[in-house]
Amino acid sequence: MEERSLRFLIDFGSTFTKAVVVDLDREDIIQRYQAPSTVDTDVTIGLKQVLAQAQAEIRFKDLVKDSLLACSSAAGGLKMITVGLVPTLSCEAGVRAALGAGAKVVRTFSYELSLFDLVEIEQIHPDIILLIGGTDGGNKQNIIQNAEILANLNHTVPIVVAGNKDARDAVRSIFDSSGGSISFAENVMPEIGTLQVDSCREAIRQIFISHITKAKGIDKAKQIISDVIMPTPAAVLSAAELLADGVEGEGGLGELIVVDVGGATTDVHSIAKGYPTHSGIVHKGLPEPYAKRTVEGDLGVRHNIDTLLEIARMKGSWDHSLFDEIRSRFSSPSRLPENDLEFELDGLLASGGCGYCRRTPLRKD
Repeated sequence: MEERSLRFLIDFGSTFTKAVVVDLDREDIIQRYQAPSTVDTDVTIGLKQVLAQAQAEIRFKDLVKDSLLACSSAAGGLKMITVGLVPTLSCEAGVRAALGAGAKVVRTFSYELSLFDLVEIEQIHPDIILLIGGTDGGNKQNIIQNAEILANLNHTVPIVVAGNKDARDAVRSIFDSSGGSISFAENVMPEIGTLQVDSCREAIRQIFISHITKAKGIDKAKQIISDVIMPTPAAVLSAAELLADGVEGEGGLGELIVVDVGGATTDVHSIAKGYPTHSGIVHKGLPEPYAKRTVEGDLGVRHNIDTLLEIARMKGSWDHSLFDEIRSRFSSPSRLPENDLEFELDGLLASGGCGYCRRTPLRKD
């Protein structure tokens, strides 16, 4: 096996740090390894454990830094709020752009921000703020007024401005005076009924690379790896597009859905045009993007066990005698199933996280 053809694809997750080793010459997946994530202490500890597992099995001599690429969702990924104008238009467009970029949208504000809203934003302490509103050539007073409110934040938060392009100069002047950190992207809704999210997604990704990885301690891993190239959800969305569309000389599978059940969140990625299958249907609202992601931030199968069990209790989906069993067996976020019962319990948690609690209730006997 030629070592120069090996690539080590790293994922810093909230629960586990994973590595997949691929051979580019053979176009083959060699092996997958994982270890509990150590992002709260030293992220390189878990990374070195994973690489040690790979070295012991594959027995390569030296790691070439450029052969290690990474994505990350550790410590909850990108916590973002959006500030827009109309909830069903620019605000919705902003949410779609943020989710596609790998963000976890924790709050959406519409119309004019108040000082009360500012206090709430301070308490949320988001990683990124997405400021939007107004079609190009349309309302620009709203986004300018909201920029003036956000300029009073007591802490510096990277702000992506993706609203009415006619308001850019005024918004830039406001944040230049306050010392805020801003970047501009194309309007997510340049005209009514038009969704334009690629530029905004790229701006969010660049902030992730330059700011968030350092804040989460993942910059320490750059001593070992080439780079953290994007948030994990964005990487999964890109992979889903490749799987659906294919590449030159290799056809894809067509429209599909990819469900990523994680320790902290459950993400659903869809690659589809979303055209109606029946005639006579009139489309209302914004068009759906071809590549789309939604996230359930409270439905992870480890960090959110209590939420999943509460949903199951309300639905009456599972035998109640299982609740204490699940809590005791998976009290540690890094706990993996070790026998048939635990695999079955873990499957129930995963199905609950996906919103498909339809299985026959499992009984301990």
